[in-house]
Amino acid sequence: ACAAVERRTRWGRDAFAPAPRDAVCTMQYGGPATARITGTWAGRPVDATYDRTNGCAIERWDRLVPLLPEVGRAPGAPGA
Repeated sequence: ACAAVERRTRWGRDAFAPAPRDAVCTMQYGGPATARITGTWAGRPVDATYDRTNGCAIERWDRLVPLLPEVGRAPGAPGA
């Protein structure tokens, strides 16, 4: 999972940051899933929460699969 986050990280940006407050997000609902990530990444503490309440939140969640579960797949299913 850490390797996947590293591949998707643009260094100099916080991989766990929320979408900017002024972001224009699609009005779509990705379901009731929520998650919280705590720990350390690149020597910095992480305490981030996730949901799927709009397009920005869904994209933010999907960037962190497989650290977060892929929504729509059962745990342990191929590709999950």
